[in-house]
Amino acid sequence: MSAAPTSISVIVPVHNGAAFISEALRSVKSQTLPPDEIIVVDDGSSDGSADIVRREHPDVVLIAQPRGGPAAARNAGARRARCDALAFLDHDDLWPPERNSALLEAWRAHPEADVVCGSFSLLLGPGAGDDPRLRRAEGGHVPFLFSALMIRRSCWLAQGGMESVRDYAEDLDLHLRLSEAGASILYIDAVTLIYRIHGANRSRAASRNSHALLSALRAAVLRRRA
Repeated sequence: MSAAPTSISVIVPVHNGAAFISEALRSVKSQTLPPDEIIVVDDGSSDGSADIVRREHPDVVLIAQPRGGPAAARNAGARRARCDALAFLDHDDLWPPERNSALLEAWRAHPEADVVCGSFSLLLGPGAGDDPRLRRAEGGHVPFLFSALMIRRSCWLAQGGMESVRDYAEDLDLHLRLSEAGASILYIDAVTLIYRIHGANRSRAASRNSHALLSALRAAVLRRRA
């Protein structure tokens, strides 16, 4: 039987997130169960995000790379990570303080799991319009919302991480590949992500996101036919 992970690497990709990155990192450092390492991947920012990390969070590992997109940034962090479990947080979101503790406690009770996933709550930023689609999903489990879960590093690497050619729906694509590979996903009744709605959320760009979702689903169908 597999053993539950005993160490956590946190990976925070950031692209032009100067307004949010420090608050995101403070939420990581405020965990009742602190991670073993925090890795920030600056993905070609032009707004001084990396300078903020260096100045305000000198204890984190900072990787700077040319703009490659969120999948490439997460993959870079995963390659650098040294711990059993990977946890991801987008630069504009937050974690509740008990997040890591709740996920690892459930993992210890179910050590056969490859992924442990909680639910999410919404935080409406100043001046941001509400999103009925997200509001309906709030409190539920979205297994391709990687900031709400932890995954075994070995499981991530076995799938080759996220496809860096995908600029949208890279998370759904990996979730589908994990499911096809028979990964065991454990769902827990705890909020493990605070998803912030603000004017620049890239995942809410409806037309591009819809096309990317269809592309990921089409790829899954083709894999099953092969």
